[in-house]
Amino acid sequence: MIFKKSERIMFVIALLIFYQGFGQTYGKRFLHEQDTEAQPINDQLLSQPEYDQNFFLEKAVNPDEYILGPGDKLGISISTDRVLNFNLVVSPTEEILIPGVGLIDIHQLSLTEARNKIATFIQKNAYQNARVGVVLANIRIFNVQISGAVNEPGFYKITPETRLHEVIEKAEGFHQLAKEMEIQIIQGTDENLTVNYLQYIRTGDLKNNPKLKEGDQIFVPFANIKTDGIVIRGSITGSGYDIIEEGETLESFLWRRAKFSENADLESVKITRIENGLEKYITVFPEDFKGTVLLPGDQIDILGERGVSVIGFVQAPGGYRYFPGYSTSDYISLAGGNTVEGDAGRAVINHLDGNTEKAKNGTIRRGDVIVVPRTRQNVLFGNSSILQITVSVFSIVLTYIAATK
Repeated sequence: MIFKKSERIMFVIALLIFYQGFGQTYGKRFLHEQDTEAQPINDQLLSQPEYDQNFFLEKAVNPDEYILGPGDKLGISISTDRVLNFNLVVSPTEEILIPGVGLIDIHQLSLTEARNKIATFIQKNAYQNARVGVVLANIRIFNVQISGAVNEPGFYKITPETRLHEVIEKAEGFHQLAKEMEIQIIQGTDENLTVNYLQYIRTGDLKNNPKLKEGDQIFVPFANIKTDGIVIRGSITGSGYDIIEEGETLESFLWRRAKFSENADLESVKITRIENGLEKYITVFPEDFKGTVLLPGDQIDILGERGVSVIGFVQAPGGYRYFPGYSTSDYISLAGGNTVEGDAGRAVINHLDGNTEKAKNGTIRRGDVIVVPRTRQNVLFGNSSILQITVSVFSIVLTYIAATK
């Protein structure tokens, strides 16, 4: 076959393109195969550890404190005439198998202890002068059980770095009658830990919010409502029964429990208490919260703050929130202003103590009532004015006189 010059050129270019693509592909494959052969059998190469993203650490893991267990992933590097990298998982029997080296028992060893033991084992049994590096490539996940007075008892996945409060959150929080000051963490047949979770809430003491271990069981006891319960109600979110700690003060209870609504009035909290079969009513002011010890059976009422009422000849008479520093005219404006018949300039303030004063010179306090009267002109000449009434009466009298003549 005879090719034209242009066709021969195109054919050569095509051959070059084919050769370049084939050479690169085959070359990469060949190098990959050679590299694979140079590495340990069983494909345990560690290029970049894959870290689990389903949890967050509060700080870096302390290798002296972290105890290894089944499921932990270790990255092991052995440097001799070549570098061997392994990504190994601790077995259910707390052992690791290093290809070409052997089996190592790391039962109940800290990360630091395991590093030393692994390095010594490798140098003794396989590579005498090797430099060995061991890292924690990923943290294990295991189940922990929580039961008792929580909203969703059951098993939840955690890590060795998970604290008690995270499991409580997973269980949708405490039941209303939970005895939060006596949580039991069962760590073995003879090893139980009692946690006062309220102390953690108050002070942030991490001893009462411990990290959990594999095999731990959490039990939150129910309290006796008669001997441990109180009632809180009023201007708060979530009224109802709650459990108090012995000797707990009103201040401590409100700190940890109460979520106040916008109109809550803490200037005077009411406590109803039964003493000798009779109800006793106690008013507690803010300065006394710290010294007021709660007793089982107490009923705490958080009152709504007293507002300011605007009545009379205004567009929208009614009650309004108290705003410190607001004047009478401000409240009349909140009520839409005075009507045509109303005279804001003659408004008066009725105080809770029974005193009345002119609004111009008065100071508004909680519970005050502002009264906007009619204008004098409306009183005299309005639809129901004194003048109209006088004319009507006078007409009746004249009619009567004329009829009796």
